[in-house]
Amino acid sequence: MAASLISFQCVIVICMAMFMVLGHGRSLSRNEHLEMKKLLQSLNKPAVKSIQTANGDIFDCVHIYKQPAFDHPLMKNYTIPKIPTSPPTGRINKAFASPNALSVMGLPDGGCPDGTVPIRRVQRKDLLRAHFVSNFGKKYDIQGSSSGGSINGLPTNHHWTKIETKPGDFYGTMAALNVWKPNVGSFDKSSSSKFWLVAGAYNELNVIEAGWTVDGQLYGDLEPRLFIYWTSDGYSKTGCFNTLCSGFVSVHKQVPIGAAITPVSTEGGDQFAVRISVWKDPTEWWLYINDEVVGFWPEKFFNHLNKKADKVMWGGEVYSRNDRELPPMGSGVAPGGRDDDGFKKACYIRDINIVNDKNEYVEAPEDAIQYNDRSKCYRLIDLGINRTWRRSFYFGGRC
Repeated sequence: MAASLISFQCVIVICMAMFMVLGHGRSLSRNEHLEMKKLLQSLNKPAVKSIQTANGDIFDCVHIYKQPAFDHPLMKNYTIPKIPTSPPTGRINKAFASPNALSVMGLPDGGCPDGTVPIRRVQRKDLLRAHFVSNFGKKYDIQGSSSGGSINGLPTNHHWTKIETKPGDFYGTMAALNVWKPNVGSFDKSSSSKFWLVAGAYNELNVIEAGWTVDGQLYGDLEPRLFIYWTSDGYSKTGCFNTLCSGFVSVHKQVPIGAAITPVSTEGGDQFAVRISVWKDPTEWWLYINDEVVGFWPEKFFNHLNKKADKVMWGGEVYSRNDRELPPMGSGVAPGGRDDDGFKKACYIRDINIVNDKNEYVEAPEDAIQYNDRSKCYRLIDLGINRTWRRSFYFGGRC
């Protein structure tokens, strides 16, 4: 009996030791355990209802004024504004005719009850995948102002290929992002397709990002997911992905930030995209997904983006903790030349518009767009104005 008890105790000790070790072999200290507990309590608000999706995500239906955004002192006594009744005009809707279809990411059965919004539940295993608890929900391997040396603001193990506007005054953008499921291989790598709205420079860089990503370290699987990100200090201390800190305010009861996207495109087969728009009204930056108002960033969180953006960028980004083993970008297939646009092979971003000071969606003038590449491994082709798809380009590949 005593021997059995000792064996059982040994098993318990071994299990606890395994649980206490992060993916990189580092044991958690007592303070880190306390940090994890505190963070979980802060992010996971009391739920009116919880919805579990087919891929295992749990979305808690949280009272709209109890979501993480309202933990910030700047949001004290803040009143959520009415949904805009005058979004930018002039958008090109014909660009979504066949052969393109929209992906979806809504919750079943009407989503959450009225007056609540879906917030993805953070679990202990999510925190254990982070390199450090204090970095959970933030960009990986970005350390302070060293990341803010340019308007792109990312260190060496983040690689991108994109087009961007020359500096100017921009009040938003809209684009259709072709959705794929690149085989990134492991949880310490990620691959994204997105756009950036930026203002400021160096450690004061203000950024709003929106798009889709495959990011196992953040989500615990390798499915393409809707994501957003913001920062007001060059990715140093402020901002985060999705609703993992105070900042973005969700207002839609059925479209959750961080949800898996289905269906996805296949090489030589059906193509799917998600249409994303971010635009500035007098006080907030509003996010639209497939024409649904999903939420907004209050302008008070920014010191440069509080009025307008200085530049807009569209393209792909990949990350690898080991910079010598980079994952595929987009579909993993690089586009060909101008006579081979890569449709059904490479990833595309199409129907690109910017918002001008008259609250209109307009095409960025061709002479206002320039190519920016921070990797020799991936390719981009700017197709300019296409009769069917308006301004569009293809990008992607692998190293």
